[in-house]
Amino acid sequence: FQEPDNLPDFSFLNTDTPELAIELDRPELYTSYLNMNFSDWLSQYWASNHLSWHPLSRLQLTRLYIGNQFCHLLFPERKLLFEIIEKAAAEQVEITLVFSYIREYMLDYITELLDEINRWCEEKRQSVEIVVNDWGMASLVKKSRRNLIPSLGILLNKRRKDPRIPFKKGEQKWFERNSLNAGFYRDFLEREYGIQRFEWESCGYEQQIPPGKNSLHIPFYQTNTSQYCPLGAVCETGERGRQKLAKKCPGYCTEYALLYPEHLHMIGRYNSLFGIDMRILKEEEILKNYIQNGVDRVVIRAW
Repeated sequence: FQEPDNLPDFSFLNTDTPELAIELDRPELYTSYLNMNFSDWLSQYWASNHLSWHPLSRLQLTRLYIGNQFCHLLFPERKLLFEIIEKAAAEQVEITLVFSYIREYMLDYITELLDEINRWCEEKRQSVEIVVNDWGMASLVKKSRRNLIPSLGILLNKRRKDPRIPFKKGEQKWFERNSLNAGFYRDFLEREYGIQRFEWESCGYEQQIPPGKNSLHIPFYQTNTSQYCPLGAVCETGERGRQKLAKKCPGYCTEYALLYPEHLHMIGRYNSLFGIDMRILKEEEILKNYIQNGVDRVVIRAW
């Protein structure tokens, strides 16, 4: 995230457009947020991710994404979760809770947790967004929980993402659209699940953002996710292929990652592979075009 020599001023950014959010997606971020006052934590966050130079860091942070879209073991435990959302509510920061796919053995726990979150919302007289990444979770959120507002997560908002795409020949414009560009599909999502917001990632090529509410996660983007963690398999057996479903984890991803050739600009984190789109941080027109064409929220997913 080194500061470029000639950084555009990003003058189109203002306090109203876009809304700025930060992801808290793993235990060390949960802990640091809880243990520091808000302004110190925010300054440390930008500095530790080498983004203090970017104009986005001067926007007002209005929302936290709490949880992980890709690993089912990185969502905070119940006690920790409510400590975080209580602190966020006290600091008048909006809350989006982020769930990954839901394994069957987790179903009863997640159902009870959603009921508890809904009761908390009723007591506080506020609503909470829920990012859903499987259709069972979308049904659970819809069911008699009017304070929980669903958003379509990255695992359900499918598209082709690969850091090798720029190296390939041929027409790339077909990557710009996906199922959400079809109005009947958006109507279905709203009618059946109450979904009106969609989570996107900046992934190295232009995307046609559809009408509606759209959140753009930058600069990392997910390319692959395995419910059978490759990093865990390497740490436990020394072989990436010997993966198995993890119901508990000692937290290998707090210390280790899978590395790839430098020219690919990608890395393996927990159970997923991620590329990085540095252009959107350095080239003003890319982010400007997204905001002018339907993105109303920028979500920082930093290291």
